[in-house]
Amino acid sequence: MATITELLLQLAAESATSADARLRRLLYEGNALYHQGLEETRSDLTDRSRELTTSQLCLASEKAGFPGAATREEALSLLALATWQQTPGAMSFEELAERGARRGVCLLAEEY
Repeated sequence: MATITELLLQLAAESATSADARLRRLLYEGNALYHQGLEETRSDLTDRSRELTTSQLCLASEKAGFPGAATREEALSLLALATWQQTPGAMSFEELAERGARRGVCLLAEEY
């Protein structure tokens, strides 16, 4: 079974030669995988940070470039985002989304 990162890398590669309708489907699929990867990162981070205080997590979040966390949950969410954004899977989805944007393809229907 392929990992989330492998699947996102495959979607990004496929998007290079896809027609617009297929690119939109790749974006939908990639978006779901992106959020799944973010949630897995958050879950892992939550498990690994059990010994840290809320203050320590808020400080770590601020140092990661995401200031403003006031609660443990906010800090964990922001730290997970900072961590996930640096992974090849998240970077692949960003490439996929940018490719779509350059071609005028996005997740929202045109009527919005």
